[in-house]
Amino acid sequence: MSRTPPIRTTVIARWAVVACCLPLLGCYEEPVRDHLHIAFLPGRAIIVTAVREIDPSGAAGDNTALASRMDQARSDLAAGWDRWGRGFGELEPLADRTTIERNDGELTRGIHSALLDAFRPLERFLGMEGLGAFYDESAGIRELQLVPTGASQATRQQRELVDRRLTAWSEDIASYLTATAALYEYLDRAPTRAVPCFAHVFDRHTDASGPLSEREAELVTAVKETSERVADALVIQNGEAYSSNELSRLVFDSFQGRLTIAVDGPVVDSEGFAVHADFLERPPVDLWRALEAAIGAWLSPDVVTAMVTPGPANAQPEPDPASFAALPRRWAQPPNAATVEAELRQGLEPASVERVRWQARPAPDDEDAEAEQALAALASAETDLPE
Repeated sequence: MSRTPPIRTTVIARWAVVACCLPLLGCYEEPVRDHLHIAFLPGRAIIVTAVREIDPSGAAGDNTALASRMDQARSDLAAGWDRWGRGFGELEPLADRTTIERNDGELTRGIHSALLDAFRPLERFLGMEGLGAFYDESAGIRELQLVPTGASQATRQQRELVDRRLTAWSEDIASYLTATAALYEYLDRAPTRAVPCFAHVFDRHTDASGPLSEREAELVTAVKETSERVADALVIQNGEAYSSNELSRLVFDSFQGRLTIAVDGPVVDSEGFAVHADFLERPPVDLWRALEAAIGAWLSPDVVTAMVTPGPANAQPEPDPASFAALPRRWAQPPNAATVEAELRQGLEPASVERVRWQARPAPDDEDAEAEQALAALASAETDLPE
């Protein structure tokens, strides 16, 4: 691909955004969100797009620690000194694009996109972000490997805090497993009561819900109360700037944020990545991911992850009581907190490598056509991001 003159575009966008779930303390979405997307095109072109989203200042409520964190993120973005802006400055792209979005004058989103014609700059960039990278192409097969560096971005105080909270959270999970196993054991003896019980667990009532017996109400209340304590790992408590789940990622994951990859041909095989229809995603290393991986050893289906997911209020699951009640129920003797903690710690070990191999599509024969195609991909990079 012939080297085109650098193109630098800055776009300022302003529109009204409806803020949902205020204050943030009752939500499961992180207030500052990072997403890095890498798209391999036919030929040598690579599009790298990084997004930082910041919730409106009103989302912090009266939490001054959280407000200070969000204000600093906005200040860095305004100065061009945000996390991604610093690294993108060293990519030496053929062309790049920056978009800053504002809501009522307040910065809410920054997007950096860059067009590269070699992997080496991206390798250096990923190394600064906590991932060793290896890329190779042979006989039309491309391969990308990512290896965590093991470096923690957490302070000593944060590591100690996460260690204490992991122990306490394991006790909450053990209590939840005990409460849910008790409900499932009851429903094994009274299967016709499953729909009413789950309707009350999920607070989704129909004509079939009906009232609960005193014993059923006790069982359902125990499940709901313990579920809420488990879900608190995703909530930023008043007076704090991070949720326990965010802090755990700082401690256990060398890369912070969401990482997705789009390849230019059919995937041959992959390891460690979650494979979607049009992209691959690197799973985060955090408390919630460890919970999702561990919970099936003790019971199924899981009430907590059926009700709650990291994300905004309008993207939370809405389980149907009848469908949930129809699922096969399995439960084991509930573990103690020490057993839960040991299982979670095992799940907090990052994968040694994430790898994907794919069949590359041929590049355009004409270098000008290849360059034109790459520039068009850069122009649409912001809208082509995975959901």
